[in-house]
Amino acid sequence: MLSRVKSPGIGLAFVFAAALAACGDPNLLPPATVVVQEDTLTLWALTGTPILRPSAFDILHQTPARTDRTSEFDFVFDLVPDSLGDTVAVLIPRGGFGLSADAGLIRLVANYDTLRLAPAEGYEFRKPVVFDFEVVVVARSRLQSCNFGLSYGLYAKLQMIDLNRAERWVRFRMNLDPNCGYRGLAPGIPSN
Repeated sequence: MLSRVKSPGIGLAFVFAAALAACGDPNLLPPATVVVQEDTLTLWALTGTPILRPSAFDILHQTPARTDRTSEFDFVFDLVPDSLGDTVAVLIPRGGFGLSADAGLIRLVANYDTLRLAPAEGYEFRKPVVFDFEVVVVARSRLQSCNFGLSYGLYAKLQMIDLNRAERWVRFRMNLDPNCGYRGLAPGIPSN
């Protein structure tokens, strides 16, 4: 007669293997439950504006942030001179400030309304990304632990809708996917 030895380690190994297999495969993630919807965001330049005005954005908490109060932000807005002496708008990922470089930005020449999925790679993690009215910037948040045990970032797409160089602020329209592990940017519940 054969005897069976029951080991809790085997069950844990199976769960761990399944979790690793799910990494990057949206078909193996728990279903998304929170709707992606369009919103607006106003930020003031990091330089040349009162410190009371937020110049950063925290994607995980979906809120503007002041860089003098917290390091929990994913990108910062600023107006800087370019090589020709003109002022250009830039977004700077948190890694550009010596913080963990796990949040990133990617500039795309794309139609905002038809961009439905955040790119999986190609993000800038340290250098400023120049943007204007003709481009869409996709931002990936710093990594977070999802409730199913893996670490992912959240994604948002941004398009400039107003820029006031004199008062040094920018207004974006933005779609943010609050579902951990998903890269959907279209309104509604994402499927990937």
